Amino acid sequence: MIQKFFRTFHKVFGLLLSLLFLMWFLSGIVMIWHSFPKASQEYRMMRQDPLPENLPSLEDILSVLPDSIQPSSITIQGKYGRPAAALGAKGYNVEYYLDSLVQVEAFSEQTRGKILAEWCSAPIAKIDTLWKVDQWIPFERWKKEMPIYRYHFSDPEKHQLYMTSKDGRVIQFTDKQERFWAWLGPIPHWVYFTLLRQHQTAWTKFVIWSASIGCVMCICGIFVAVSTWWKQRKNGILHNPYKKRWYRWHFASGLIFGLFAITFAFSGVMSMTDLPQWLKKQKPKEGGRQEKMMPGRRGMAGGKALSAGTYMLDYRKVITGCGHVKAISFESWKSNPYYKVTCNGSVKYIDASDTSGIRPFVLTQKMVEADAAARLPQNARYSLELINEYDKDYFARKKERAPLPVYRVIADDYMNTRLYYNPNTLQVKQVNDDTRTRSFLYGGLHRLDIKFLTDRPVLWHIVMLTLLAGGSFLSLTGVVLTIKWIKRQFKITDKSDRR
Repeated sequence: MIQKFFRTFHKVFGLLLSLLFLMWFLSGIVMIWHSFPKASQEYRMMRQDPLPENLPSLEDILSVLPDSIQPSSITIQGKYGRPAAALGAKGYNVEYYLDSLVQVEAFSEQTRGKILAEWCSAPIAKIDTLWKVDQWIPFERWKKEMPIYRYHFSDPEKHQLYMTSKDGRVIQFTDKQERFWAWLGPIPHWVYFTLLRQHQTAWTKFVIWSASIGCVMCICGIFVAVSTWWKQRKNGILHNPYKKRWYRWHFASGLIFGLFAITFAFSGVMSMTDLPQWLKKQKPKEGGRQEKMMPGRRGMAGGKALSAGTYMLDYRKVITGCGHVKAISFESWKSNPYYKVTCNGSVKYIDASDTSGIRPFVLTQKMVEADAAARLPQNARYSLELINEYDKDYFARKKERAPLPVYRVIADDYMNTRLYYNPNTLQVKQVNDDTRTRSFLYGGLHRLDIKFLTDRPVLWHIVMLTLLAGGSFLSLTGVVLTIKWIKRQFKITDKSDRR
């Protein structure tokens, strides 16, 4: 009875889901190299002219603000082809051109052309006015921005740019090659089809339910395959109990790649949901220390006013010394000021308190200790060391190598927390038992983000391609069997009609 139920469940949902699984596996191969296109600010930044050296002093920049306003952020970069400073405070944001200290004009049709020139210099071939989301902006959130303008450029790459009509924000920028690969990779893999994706709730439920039912379908298939093989085990361990070709291939590929199909679908579900409560580590009811988690501060002053007097190094010297600077922002780590300098293809962090020269801003052990104490439970004991090798929680991923060296903090709290501080890039990574579980259930099972494999990129590609190819073949056999079953049903119906 159980085997009959499992066989029926596997056959019925196999008819519905085998094509979807085939689409997921094949598009997963493409996604190893190509993802969904997006408007890259790095691309726009590279097209900007470098900041000039003859800019006003910080004091002159701040003098344009009312006496009651103390900025919490300052960023200097190109705006409509001219250097400008963006000054931010709580409830107050303003931009000034630095060549005249005149406020940047409000968005208008005249400035729209300047924005377009920052992205593509080719002539505009056509402009579409969109009142509905389309394939390249298939998200429900953009409905409130309608109408959206889509610009077609007459360059060899066939660039297309999407801009909001209200404030001129660029929300998408693609070329023909990105669109081609997107149709083969991320669109089918993430089910980014416009009619479904524009309804966030429906899209989420479709992916979760289809992948979840797919897991059960694969489990039923493996159960049926093993039980069928077990009944005929006297014919040999390697005996295939089926005689017809496609059944034999489906049986064999299911035994080999069925478990991967289950984990692939399950990890897809985990990418769409939070970690279930029953998988989260529960805080000890007794004997545990009082938890007081404080966010460590990196970057801007966290909403607090910047202390302009601490930026002793003139930002103009940084622009001159670094060369081809596209943007510079005033930031701080706790009370330690530094400049974040964006150049062509690189970001530098410069100590703003050192007037002796242009020196990198790096985290010291004392800074790390202070930040770790703020992040960890109160009075928690921990060890700190500078490491030059990857460990189980900090290792290279497929697309980017995790930078070394880093300061590693190992705490003795009940969550087994670890903190990793990169002294040069100022990046902080926090890992605990819950993030490890989630990382394995999605990154580990879906993207094979496993240290043994990511440390060996060639092996990672071999394993991933083998599994995806095997899953594709397994799904293909299911599709073929589905088509054959449908044909048989039509033949049966045709014979009944003749009678």
